Amino acid sequence: MKHISAYLDKVEEATERFAFFPVRSTFSKKLIWFGNYIELDIFYDDRGRPPLKDHSWKLIYTPSEYTYYCLKK
Repeated sequence: MKHISAYLDKVEEATERFAFFPVRSTFSKKLIWFGNYIELDIFYDDRGRPPLKDHSWKLIYTPSEYTYYCLKK
């Protein structure tokens, strides 16, 4: 079975942002304030289904968590 990226163009998109207001990391629950964070938009899950309520799922990572995510992937 082929991966979903073989059929669809963009599965996820990472955007680096600056936190003027406090933002919580999705997994470690760290508070990010006056610093950079990465917002990852996931458009399709592993089975190719889009989210039901919004156009993407949003995950917030600290830069070190995102580096670990990219190395693990």
